[in-house]
Amino acid sequence: MIYLFLSILLSTFLGVIFVYFNKHKIYIFQAIVFNYWVCVITGSLVLGNFPIHTNSVQTDWFKMSIIMGVLFISVFNLIGISSVLVGATITQTANKLSLTIPVVVSYFLYHENISLLKMIGILLALIAVILTMSKKSSGEKKKIPLWEFSLPIVLFVSSGVVDSITKYVQNKYLISEAISKSYIIAGFMVAAIIGSVILLFLYITGRKKFEFKNVLAGIILGVPNYFSIYYLIKALQNKSMNSSATIPINNIGVLFLVSIFGIFIFKEKLTRLNYIGLGLTLLAILFIFLGDS
Repeated sequence: MIYLFLSILLSTFLGVIFVYFNKHKIYIFQAIVFNYWVCVITGSLVLGNFPIHTNSVQTDWFKMSIIMGVLFISVFNLIGISSVLVGATITQTANKLSLTIPVVVSYFLYHENISLLKMIGILLALIAVILTMSKKSSGEKKKIPLWEFSLPIVLFVSSGVVDSITKYVQNKYLISEAISKSYIIAGFMVAAIIGSVILLFLYITGRKKFEFKNVLAGIILGVPNYFSIYYLIKALQNKSMNSSATIPINNIGVLFLVSIFGIFIFKEKLTRLNYIGLGLTLLAILFIFLGDS
């Protein structure tokens, strides 16, 4: 349970830090690329060595790490862009609404038991997400570009796929602690390489320029990002709780904490429905936890 709690705390930090980056005019993509190199360094230091060798490339888990690396940088960049354009709360809402996808996958692929209490908890979680993201309409209607409007939808699908693949790889390939750490490092390295190639192209063509503050932002992101994934995988490996409970609790827990940060740190004005939604998140976690016992 401690691993799940730590993953929630670190993921919450990642969810709100982008707002500060926007205020300080941090170039999000550059920060994300440096963040992944920091993840690789952090993981290697924790493991005690750099685990990717010629033999590693031939393993099944490394092939999956390539897929995860592509998804890592795509989803993380999408979260950063959406947080700036759409807002941190709506972004995290769409991100956490994806909890339904791994639950369905766990039921059909791993035949995990979905008790009545857990079903009620998941239903409450979905209602909580919708209520938390509902905002008062202002008097003036603002036309939202279609691509901007679609960001939360794309994030919903892609985040659900990431969670589902994470569980699949953990269940099939991560048979030891060393392999688990190697897999995470490999995924981050793939993301870092892809991002670096794109970033180098932007530098060469003069579309973007290097700024040291983005490196610092990457360091701030990198360490908690590595451990948020590491602790989530550790939580999934814990047999005392099924993934159909672990992932929803992780997602809805992050949503709750991000909303609390929004209220007390960013002074966001919430409606009565928003507060009801926050209350339901706690109730949802309780039902899912009891339904998994």
